[in-house]
Amino acid sequence: MKRASLLRSGDYTADWVRDFYTQATTWWGPDPQPEGVHEERAETVERLGGPGPKRILDLGAGAGYSAAAMADRGHAVVAVECSPARARHAQELATVERRGSMVALEADFNRVELPERFDVVCLWEVFGLGSDADQRRLLRRIAQEWLVPGGCVLLDVYCPFRPARDAGTAQRLDPLQGVPGSVEMWQRCHFDPLHCRWIDEWEPIAAPEQALAQTVRCYTPVDLLLLLEGTGLALQRIEVDGQRLDVHASSVVRSGPLMEAWIYLAQLVLDEHGSTGRLHGG
Repeated sequence: MKRASLLRSGDYTADWVRDFYTQATTWWGPDPQPEGVHEERAETVERLGGPGPKRILDLGAGAGYSAAAMADRGHAVVAVECSPARARHAQELATVERRGSMVALEADFNRVELPERFDVVCLWEVFGLGSDADQRRLLRRIAQEWLVPGGCVLLDVYCPFRPARDAGTAQRLDPLQGVPGSVEMWQRCHFDPLHCRWIDEWEPIAAPEQALAQTVRCYTPVDLLLLLEGTGLALQRIEVDGQRLDVHASSVVRSGPLMEAWIYLAQLVLDEHGSTGRLHGG
């Protein structure tokens, strides 16, 4: 089966998403994250979401390991994932007895219908897959349909500086040990300066015609503030590796962790003023 490649098609339609992440499960295994990431995410939920058990919505949950880590801490988690292979793995994890509970759904989080509301909505490394209009629609759905008053959104946002600097670089990678479908590959970094998009290409050495790529829209913190306007959500805080940054500081900034970071974490809350993406609470 020939899979969709955004670099072959030359445009940013969403056809590539399901194919890429389904194939990625074969290349990288169900859990490509470094050790400790899922536990760190669960700790972040408790640090920023407040004490006590929470109802958590994990959008773009992958194979479900972060959702499982949150359920292990006593939270009630609903995980939504569009890739059939990853969703099946998440559903297997959901059958394991945990302190809390876990439900895994195979669905596109842009279209899924959920009858309940949540204290915390998480998007770990999946925000920006579509257009600006797609992100705004998703943010409005979170505000209007899923987030309870007093709840928060924890949003990984890709920052443009690192991928722009790394554009044109390539590295040859050996197969991953213990992953049967992993192969020797080229990984190449591209950056589209017109659309502010990072493009991450993966090409098997033995089968270059099977190359696939993923792309994500990158936002500076001030771009994120503009994106939030009219969505019903406001920016509470941003941080890089736990270090809080002041997006409204008037001082000149010429360096800092954003220059090296692939992503920063944004905490969003319901906008009490109902109209802008302003920084909430000072």
